[in-house]
Formats: sequence, structure tokens, C-alpha cells
Amino acid sequence: MEREISWQKRSIKMISKESKALILENLRSTLIEEEKISESAEGVFLNPKLSIDQKKLENDFIENFNMVSGEVHLLEEEEELIEKINELIREIGAQSVSFWNMNPLKSLEFTSENDLANTDVGITGVDFAIAETGTLVLLSGPKQPRLTSLLPPVHIAILERENIVANIHVLFERLGKFYESYDELCSCISFITGPSRTADIELNLTLGVHGPGRAIVIIV
Repeated sequence: MEREISWQKRSIKMISKESKALILENLRSTLIEEEKISESAEGVFLNPKLSIDQKKLENDFIENFNMVSGEVHLLEEEEELIEKINELIREIGAQSVSFWNMNPLKSLEFTSENDLANTDVGITGVDFAIAETGTLVLLSGPKQPRLTSLLPPVHIAILERENIVANIHVLFERLGKFYESYDELCSCISFITGPSRTADIELNLTLGVHGPGRAIVIIV
């Protein structure tokens, strides 16, 4: 009886060693495979330092933003901005607007409303824009509330040409440099690609159900 028990113990030890060796071998194989995948993926992304003409970036952004049902207005002079915004507000028929605390907007014919849920138009700046996808990038802050671009049915965004970047890789490089001079990060980064889109189970697409149904960019 004692011999039988002793043999069983030795068998269990042998099985345990084999199992341990098998587990370690599987882990080793997985790590090697992950390293191969990582190496093969390095060349997929674009070089973020690729030099691209700013005018081409502007044209690419306009083309891609229009493709997602966005509207773009080009201005040659910043002095035209207030006139253009007032013109758009009248065309929309807005009774109330809300806007970021920006110097260019202090001359608007309207005062900024705090009741964003019942505001007709939200007006914001744009911190960056991605040409490759026609995407607006907004950094939230005390003077730049995120809901201004999310709740009103119409969103008007003011984009400075020099803030258009090629792709998301360049964006994060710029963001890194941007925040080097700030103590705190923003609480939210909004990526906006055209008006709000919602589709039901039958893939019927509707604009403006969960956000602005109209997205307008003014490039200055």
C-alpha cells in the first residue's frame, strides 16, 4: 500500500513538471509571436513629420468634411468673420445662440445663452482639424464648454487655417507640444466628423438625433 502511494506521488510530480514546462513553452511562443506582429506593424503608419503643403491640407479637409455632409465657408480676412456668422444666424432663423468666450465673437449681434438645451446655435473655435478625415478637434475647458458643440441643433465652428494637420499621428505630436506649457490636461477632447449620425436596425440613417444635425465650418 505504501509503495502504491509513493508511486502515485512520483507520478503527480512528473505530471506537474510536464505541465509547467508546457505552460512555459506556450507563453514563450506567444511572446515571440507578439514580437513578430509588433515588428510587422511598425511600417503601417504614416510618418508624422511628413512635410505637406498647408494649402493641400486645407483642400483635403474641405473635401472630406463635405463628404460627411458638413458645410465649409472660406474667408480671406478675419474681419469678415462676424458678418459671416451674423449672416448664417439670420439664414438659420435662430432666436438664441451660445458661444465660447473668444475675442472674435464679442462683436456678435447676440448675447451668449447659458441654457444650451434650448439654444438654436452653438458657436465654437477649433483647436485642431484633421485633413485626412475631415475631423474637428475641440479641447474642453472653463471657457470652452463641450456641450456648446453637442446640444444645439446647429454647430458653427471657427477654424484657423494653420491648425489643420495631416492626420491623427501629427495631431497627437502637436498635442504633446501644446500641453508642455500647461499644468493640466483638458477634461475632454471631442472629435467631430460632420453632423450627428444615427442609424436604426434597418440602416436608415438620420442626421441630428443625438447631436447637431447641421455642422458648419468657417475657415479664416
